[in-house]
Amino acid sequence: MSLRFRLNLLITSLFLLILLGGSYYVINNVRQAVQNEVDATAHLALQLIETAISIVETEEETVQQRLLQQIANIKSTRHLHIYIRTPSVIDENRYSPAIYQYEEPVSEMPITSDAPGWFVHLVQPPPLKIRRWLYGPDIPSTEILIWANPSDEITEAWAETRGVLGLLLVFVVLANALVYFSLGRDLAPIETILVALDGIEQGNYQLRLPRFRLPELNRISEKFNLMAEYLQRSRDENSMLTQRSLAIQENERRYIAHELHDELGQTISAIKAVAVSIGQQPDREDKSIRDSAGTIVTFANHMHDVARNMMRRLRPAALDELGLITALEDMIDDWNSRHDDIFCHFSFDRRPENTQETLNISLYRIVQEGLTNILKHSGASEVYIHLAFGSPLTQKNHVELTMRDNGRGFDPATTQWGLGLLGIRERVQALQGVFTLDSGIGKGVLIRVSVPMQRGVNE
Repeated sequence: MSLRFRLNLLITSLFLLILLGGSYYVINNVRQAVQNEVDATAHLALQLIETAISIVETEEETVQQRLLQQIANIKSTRHLHIYIRTPSVIDENRYSPAIYQYEEPVSEMPITSDAPGWFVHLVQPPPLKIRRWLYGPDIPSTEILIWANPSDEITEAWAETRGVLGLLLVFVVLANALVYFSLGRDLAPIETILVALDGIEQGNYQLRLPRFRLPELNRISEKFNLMAEYLQRSRDENSMLTQRSLAIQENERRYIAHELHDELGQTISAIKAVAVSIGQQPDREDKSIRDSAGTIVTFANHMHDVARNMMRRLRPAALDELGLITALEDMIDDWNSRHDDIFCHFSFDRRPENTQETLNISLYRIVQEGLTNILKHSGASEVYIHLAFGSPLTQKNHVELTMRDNGRGFDPATTQWGLGLLGIRERVQALQGVFTLDSGIGKGVLIRVSVPMQRGVNE
């Protein structure tokens, strides 16, 4: 859940609480006002009726009957319904039934209001019924039922309240929209910062953040740029040190290989020649001497093979004499001949010209270390190596090396890398290149290396 979404959710919830609280306050006041208005109207009507009847008590019978007739004719008025219950026994000689009316009201007063149903349901007061019995010497006992009807009052309340509720709703919507877009604008740089951090994680230390409008984010931008600059400088220094270390290492290897070739190789050849000479002398009839001479020749041959393999690993002669592609082909052919249970396929797009010695030896060592790693850890049966050289004409001045096997693979996120992979990555970084590794359990390993195509001494 993003920060923007969480903040918007929190603020929206707060606004909804404000809307609900405000609506409850307004509707509660409206409901109380409707109830008070209806109660007051009903009691006022009852008081007026009782007052009128008390005034005409001393009048003639016809006056009293006329008053009841007028009350019966009212039936309903604003907020009220008036019902008169006639006597159960009518003396036709004294009373005229026409002056009385009896209408049995329904169990609940229907609300006929223009307000929506939900508003009516919320503000409708409890039903109010007022019954009064009238007694007089000249009229029978008569029941007057006053039933309050809040329909008109609810309609008026809705006309007054809907503006307030609408204004409150519009305020909440506009305020929430304003907060939403303001947060979106103010927090938009966070995505830029996250992208930059991802770039730093991938080793792109040249990334820089712009200035931001918010002071807090602007401080983060300044600190990020300082960090990236420091990392860039540190990597450049480490790259220089690594290049220097690798150059010293290669020079030492070249020197040792030269010494093995010139000193140890010639010495072994001399020992072998002397041993052969001893074994072939015709005056040597002692069989033990000839056998010993043969043993010396065997050991000399073995030492010569070991020295030759050491010289090849220390400094392949083909790399200096015939170039990178030929040296790789020679190394891979020798590797395939020594391992029957795994085979390496090598391909390239073209033979480069005028590439730098540092690049050649680095790519050679990367392939060499990669094959050693595959043999030790992968359990693969097939290895595929492809080398692609860019062209200045196509604006692709990089060398792309791909190594893939069909071995058991591993999870790069949870598995600690060995010295072999770390050494490959270190060589790539020393060349200002990019190293990527993709693998999974049972999916083999795919290594991609991209380094600038430096040009210099001919192969």
